[in-house]
Amino acid sequence: MNKERISYKDEALSSLSRGEWKKALQSFRKHCDQEPTDLRSRLKMAELLERLEKKREAIEEYREVAESYARDGFLLRAISVNKMILRIDPSAKDVNARLAQLHTEKSRESKHLRPLPPIPLFSDLSEQEFRSMLDRVQSKTFPKDALICREGETGDSLMVICRGEVGIYKQSPEGGGIWIRNLGEGDCFGEFSFFIGPKRRSDVKALTECDILEISRNELEGIIKTHPRVKQVLQDLLKKRALDLMLALSPIFSSLSPPEREEVLNRFRPLHIPEDTFVFKGGDLSHCLYVIQSGEVEIFIQGRREKKVVLGRLGSGHLFGEIGALLNTPRMAFARTTRPSKLLKLAKEDFDDLLRLFPKLQSVVKEISSKRLSRMREILSLEPVDKAKESVA
Repeated sequence: MNKERISYKDEALSSLSRGEWKKALQSFRKHCDQEPTDLRSRLKMAELLERLEKKREAIEEYREVAESYARDGFLLRAISVNKMILRIDPSAKDVNARLAQLHTEKSRESKHLRPLPPIPLFSDLSEQEFRSMLDRVQSKTFPKDALICREGETGDSLMVICRGEVGIYKQSPEGGGIWIRNLGEGDCFGEFSFFIGPKRRSDVKALTECDILEISRNELEGIIKTHPRVKQVLQDLLKKRALDLMLALSPIFSSLSPPEREEVLNRFRPLHIPEDTFVFKGGDLSHCLYVIQSGEVEIFIQGRREKKVVLGRLGSGHLFGEIGALLNTPRMAFARTTRPSKLLKLAKEDFDDLLRLFPKLQSVVKEISSKRLSRMREILSLEPVDKAKESVA
């Protein structure tokens, strides 16, 4: 029996790959008769019915699949399937009304059920508002390996993943993409271009076949106007993503995985430092270290005759103050902002914990610190001090 069921599905997929739609449909029917809860196969069957111009049957199958998804708590998948029905029959507005009703029922049910999406774009809306939103958003399907968004292109809509998985990549100066993280069902992307500007900040690639719900700026602004908390949630997400992106591109933390970077971020405390302000001075106790979120910090020492010798100017993503924390010694240099800066402060105790948790982080930090110490000794040994300045310009 089990072998027979597998062969029906394999037979259907094989026929589908050859473009034999009628044969694929017959095999999917046999498989779905035996496995009616296999909603992905039933969805394939509905797609084949649509291709074969059996629109009424396709709509009926789509309706049953959408209803099943909604009852099981897969709200985003149900929305995506309803959009397929409306593609065939734009007058079938009742599908959104039914989905809105199920959405309301689910919102009132036990917390033990599968939760709604992790952002309150849907769960905070009334039945009427939810139905209104459904009438205006778009659902798109992308095949595996498709480029959904390209870094630098114009686009200010928010996208929510109904089904599948995407990868987020940042273009590197050397060419190619730097992997940032993967996102799955219920996750959203596009918040950077919505809040910061009309340009996409990264490439988004479909790692599997994906159903994406796209919410335009106008529609999202309407939701935010009625539910201001939605904006706060998205802004919090934006801040978290921006910090994670900074760590992913940082020479210090780029080797860490997304969950490891999250652990690092949880240990940091934000600081806003005005322009031309000392973060620390030579001789101070080394009780913490810093990562630059934005702005610039100048690192310098006092050379012979108390003349200032600049070791470097550091920007976003760079770590400083780690030498004293590693060696348990007072500060050996001065750190001063050259413009208003946002810093992330890490206490020495947390720093020590992270080095124990992530040995690869320890080796990177020690390597960078060793190079900085060597450079400092080299500069201090040069005569005159003006020559030292030229060497680090």
